Amino acid sequence: MQWFWFLCLTAGAISDIKERKISCRLIMICALVGWIYAWKTDLAVHIPGLMIGGAILIASKLTQGAIGAGDGWFFVASAGYLVIEEEGILLISGLIVSWCWSIGLVLYRIWNKGNNRKDTLPFLACMWPAGIWLLIR
Repeated sequence: MQWFWFLCLTAGAISDIKERKISCRLIMICALVGWIYAWKTDLAVHIPGLMIGGAILIASKLTQGAIGAGDGWFFVASAGYLVIEEEGILLISGLIVSWCWSIGLVLYRIWNKGNNRKDTLPFLACMWPAGIWLLIR
């Protein structure tokens, strides 16, 4: 099931990079398969993972979409595959990679005297390195 989750992460990251949004159909399929898997294995260990996705969804509402709701929904779907510790690793590593990416964008815009107010980051793509690590460990 980890491979299927990683496939969902990869497809979501590609969608996030290309379109700056995550396909609702992708999230629904990922969530359905993941929660069936969680129900068949041990649902109780997957329920706490919903807190991370829920927190991101709340942050999305509070920031009026500055933090993407698709990222929150992806974490809700991922809770079916991952335990909360794994989701925490995914979130923290994604934040670290996105911070580095942001610094790179800012420096690029400063050196090229461009405006970076409209730049957005595809957060699912930032989680991809941690996704690989979770898959192969």
